[in-house]
Amino acid sequence: MNNHTDRSEGIDHGKTGRPPMQPRAKITREAILEVSATLFSQTGYAGTSINDILAISETTKGAMYFHFSKKESIASQMLRRWFAAVSETVEKAAATGQPADRQVLMIYRELARRTQNEPIIRAGLILSVDKSLSDACATYEAWTDAITPIVVDAIRSGALDCAESMSRLADTLCAGFVGAVQVAASLDVNHTITRRVDDLLLMWRGTDPAAVRMVEGASL
Repeated sequence: MNNHTDRSEGIDHGKTGRPPMQPRAKITREAILEVSATLFSQTGYAGTSINDILAISETTKGAMYFHFSKKESIASQMLRRWFAAVSETVEKAAATGQPADRQVLMIYRELARRTQNEPIIRAGLILSVDKSLSDACATYEAWTDAITPIVVDAIRSGALDCAESMSRLADTLCAGFVGAVQVAASLDVNHTITRRVDDLLLMWRGTDPAAVRMVEGASL
């Protein structure tokens, strides 16, 4: 991802003398992100205007531009939040010491839970495949790069019998995850995301009772 940041981030308050962001400003910033996340997920980035965000968030234009210099700044923040969620989840799964195939299940189920319950994380995921955003491709590739070594370890350990598709499986799982979330968001049935992702994992691991128990028992 590039180093693009919105104006309220990265300020050295000790040098500028500008005080830290006050609680009310933080609430306003999160409200803008929450509203934008819902709109981006339902109508797309291109289909959402700054005026749409202002109307629903009931934020003044001045407050909007204090926090975000333009619409892409809002999207960039969501992309960062999404990849932060990926990094945190991968680290938590690794810390369990579980076999690689089980870690994959843990990661996807935890990310499904977060995308279902956290609009900003959900929007960040969806935006990661939006070609109009300069940060999107790098964010998506960073996600698949984080997952690939774990999937490769699962294949090499013999837990997965798909050596010929070793280099593709992580990307395919990520693509399937994006599809499940996008469908749920576009139909406004976000409460179905975890179920849809469980179904995706069952198609990957198998639907026999042992596989079902493995998927259902994989949690962080």
